[in-house]
Amino acid sequence: MMKLAQHIIRTRSADFDPAMLEDHYRKALVRILRRKKAKRPTQAPPVKPSRENVVNLMDALRRSLAAERSTKPASRTRNGKTGQGRRSARHRKAG
Repeated sequence: MMKLAQHIIRTRSADFDPAMLEDHYRKALVRILRRKKAKRPTQAPPVKPSRENVVNLMDALRRSLAAERSTKPASRTRNGKTGQGRRSARHRKAG
């Protein structure tokens, strides 16, 4: 076994040449993409976006917040925080 291993190492030892390797998957992928590109119709020049329908995000956010505030006013407690969701220990049910 040792002689066989030495023989394989001697016969297979050579400088590495990357040109010996061939990437079959890459070639196949490039071929598929070229075929797809050839089938596609030529694209028209891109259309410039219209400036008529420009939305100012800050104005839209302010309108949204104003609409939300007008539909459900929050009740305030003494300390200025909303009194929703939490109960004091005194108001909890004993169980």
